[in-house]
Amino acid sequence: MFSLADTSSSTATEATLSTGDLARRTGTTLRTVRFYEEAGMLKPSAVGKGGRRLYTERDLEKLALIADLRELDLSLDEIKGLLQIREGCIDAPQLAERFGRALAEQLERTRRRLAALQRLGDEFAAALHVLGECRTCSTPLAQHACSGCDVMTREATPRIIKVLVGDASADGDERA
Repeated sequence: MFSLADTSSSTATEATLSTGDLARRTGTTLRTVRFYEEAGMLKPSAVGKGGRRLYTERDLEKLALIADLRELDLSLDEIKGLLQIREGCIDAPQLAERFGRALAEQLERTRRRLAALQRLGDEFAAALHVLGECRTCSTPLAQHACSGCDVMTREATPRIIKVLVGDASADGDERA
């Protein structure tokens, strides 16, 4: 996630930031900025001499938001939908209702993803602990060598170890 607390002294309406400035300050690349421009999600607030695209602090915040939403795996269409949330709304209550539904949906999706990430993080940590035992194993890695190991038969052994290190023939893998 990006923090914009170190914004420059220019006001939000002054288009003084270059494409490179946006990329540097959001931790993205020039290619990323151009990609979002081409996708219609970001446009320069002004065009300077020689066609140089210029942006405002608000444009910088918008790019940072887009990048954060992509980090949460929202699709480009989903992000475009959020960026266009005001379109077609005739009053504030309608906007609030539409925006509230969209945010509630994304909040639930984010919570599910966080729960999954936490589960996987816990599994990875447990797997790293178990791999400590594997580092002391002297059995050659012949086919099925790991599948008969005491580590693989324990109920507490993490799934990732059982699936990726265990029985090589279970998924048709023909290792010799």
